[in-house]
Amino acid sequence: MKKQALTFVGVLSLLLVAGSAFAQQKVQSDVPFSFTINKTVLPAGAYTISPIGDTGVAVLKGSDNNTVSMMRSHAVQSLNPADRSKLIFHCYGREHCFLYEVWVRGETRGRQLPSSAVEKELAARLRSEKVAIVAEAR
Repeated sequence: MKKQALTFVGVLSLLLVAGSAFAQQKVQSDVPFSFTINKTVLPAGAYTISPIGDTGVAVLKGSDNNTVSMMRSHAVQSLNPADRSKLIFHCYGREHCFLYEVWVRGETRGRQLPSSAVEKELAARLRSEKVAIVAEAR
């Protein structure tokens, strides 16, 4: 029984370390269209997403250093590792895109943002398209 408890603690420790390492990845991308996070509409441009520890909160910062947005996310799992680092958007027509997921190349865990009230309203009326933008993890 003692051996099983030690094995469990060891596995749990490895999972926490792996999760913490993933949480520290910065992701950079050049988004070619305006998009929304929470209630904030951001212009097209280069952005860096920097996680704050393993809290599920990250800061999105534009290359102009003036565009900053906080975002809360939760972990999502995939059976296969991500083939590349990428940002996934839900787009409703050409005018309304929402950041939906962030993936780091080689990871089976990504981060997913909750849908805002505006996105839910659009989803009820319009069909969405998933758009992936290539990113770079650092």
